[in-house]
Amino acid sequence: MIERLLIVYRKMNMQARASAWFVLCSFFQKGIAFITVPIFTRLLTVEEYGVINLFTTWLTFFTILATLNLSGGCYNRGLIKYDKNDYTSSVQSLATVCTLIVCFFICIFYQWISEFTGLDIRLLYLICPYLIFVSGINFWSVKERFFFRYKKLVVITILNTLLSTCFGLIAIIISTVDRGTEKVFWSTVAMILVSIPFYVLNFRNGRTFYNKEMWLFSLNFNLPLLPHYLSNIILSQSDRVMINMFCGVADVAMYSIAFSIASITKIFTDAISATLVPWRYQLLEKKEYRHINKVSLIVLAFVGAMIGLINLFAPEVLFIFGDVKYREAVWCIPPLMLCTYFIFAYGMFSNVEFYFLKTKFMMVTSVSSAILNIVLNYLFVGTFGYIACAYTSLLCYIFYCFGHYIYMKHICNKEIPKINIYNMRWFMVITVTTGALTVISTALYNHSYMRYILIFIIMGLLFAFRKSLLKNAKVFMNLKKELAK
Repeated sequence: MIERLLIVYRKMNMQARASAWFVLCSFFQKGIAFITVPIFTRLLTVEEYGVINLFTTWLTFFTILATLNLSGGCYNRGLIKYDKNDYTSSVQSLATVCTLIVCFFICIFYQWISEFTGLDIRLLYLICPYLIFVSGINFWSVKERFFFRYKKLVVITILNTLLSTCFGLIAIIISTVDRGTEKVFWSTVAMILVSIPFYVLNFRNGRTFYNKEMWLFSLNFNLPLLPHYLSNIILSQSDRVMINMFCGVADVAMYSIAFSIASITKIFTDAISATLVPWRYQLLEKKEYRHINKVSLIVLAFVGAMIGLINLFAPEVLFIFGDVKYREAVWCIPPLMLCTYFIFAYGMFSNVEFYFLKTKFMMVTSVSSAILNIVLNYLFVGTFGYIACAYTSLLCYIFYCFGHYIYMKHICNKEIPKINIYNMRWFMVITVTTGALTVISTALYNHSYMRYILIFIIMGLLFAFRKSLLKNAKVFMNLKKELAK
């Protein structure tokens, strides 16, 4: 088996090898994060674990706000348009200037920001050097991916992940008080130390601090997308902020562990989407719409079935990730799992929007969903507690998904009249079935015997229809071959 894999690997071209290593690298990063969750939840109190997740949420928000996400889309385009080293150093200096402006306000209003965010002042000050130097490794990593140079990137990614994890774990073991704050402080310090050499390297290679054309290109590309980026962060991360405001940091921990479990599914759906996106583009170019519909619905049904099965095992999975003190968080898992389903389904529609270069509505639906999320959380979290956040998120992602479907339908009516790329009747059948199985799973959490009986029945059905399932699985596996043609 290993020899066959090695033969296949040696026959791969550079792009295929790089893609394979990038996927493995991503799995390693997320895998380490999942493996350490049970360790941290048992070493820390609920409140201390909540501090870690609250810090991560605010760090993500400040990173987008301060750096304008310049290492995203505009950087890839700039690498094509300009000299790679000159552009890298120029756009890094732009990110640094923007970050220094944000850091200036953090230092001036630190007391108010600390009270509003719930973060320790020491962590607020640490965010400033993090935002400055982490852009260095971000730009370097994107450039390495762009040119399919995977060897150094894999080593640095593993080193960065292991160092930040080990620094955090040692800090927890050594510290006796406020261990959550100590964990995130020293994990962040580790990431800064790894990032500094790449920040210096980018400037040394490019030696271009200011280039008006490059700065204007980057700002014109990314500034209009900033509301979209921030809205996505609000949609995915604001729950924990509002839970902290209304319920406290302990409930942030409860919600976060449920969110981590739901994210297990997202690892697989992201990997599936990475294969489906280029395949859909190719078939849209060839006008083979029927094939897009068939395979997309088969894969959607697989994702729905996977979510339904994981929901049935949610209490056991939660016990592995946490312990008895997190038992109540099980009620958040089913709606958060369904969020993953609708995020995946949204990709079916947004791919068509991207193909026809119609992306203006993306900002509208992102901002609308983010505002809806904030309003619903404000109305319900204070009354019903942190569990309400899981259901408000689900409602927002349903709105997000079907908003993109409506716009995709509008685009298709103009670009390819009388053509329905997706059979929405079957889409709704799969969606309603997934939702029904989720509701049944949730209802059986307090009736373990009945839940185990249902699991055995489903396993039996899967075994009985294994040939048909394998046949449909081969349809998806053949996509790789189609892409290689």
